[in-house]
Amino acid sequence: MALNIDTETENILKLLCFVILADGHIYAEEIDALSECSNTIGLMDKQGHPLSREVVQKWFYAQKTTLSESNSDTDRDIILTRLILKLADYPDKPKVVEALQSISAADGIIHREEKLMTSIVKAYWQHTSPGEAL
Repeated sequence: MALNIDTETENILKLLCFVILADGHIYAEEIDALSECSNTIGLMDKQGHPLSREVVQKWFYAQKTTLSESNSDTDRDIILTRLILKLADYPDKPKVVEALQSISAADGIIHREEKLMTSIVKAYWQHTSPGEAL
């Protein structure tokens, strides 16, 4: 689904999407948390309007299909690594890490895969920005 958003916003949404898909289960609470977190982070379209709940949810389901078509866990790991690298200079990484944690906890259980993914993102970003606390 093509949205009227810039590449950086798209990459943040993709990263947030990964934590939802990490454990192989998709819960409505996680999708709701994705919408809420996109607003908390301040994600906007190219005209400066906050992304609506409907737009974020439609985007998620379109993205889910794309990620599900990846041939293997290795392919998904490569996509995740590229996203982390592309967002290494994002100025508000702590909010993104908080969003990953919030989405992970939204269904009442933080699954091992979700915790691992969040830890990888946090560890990499701390390594690339030693002066910034996450």
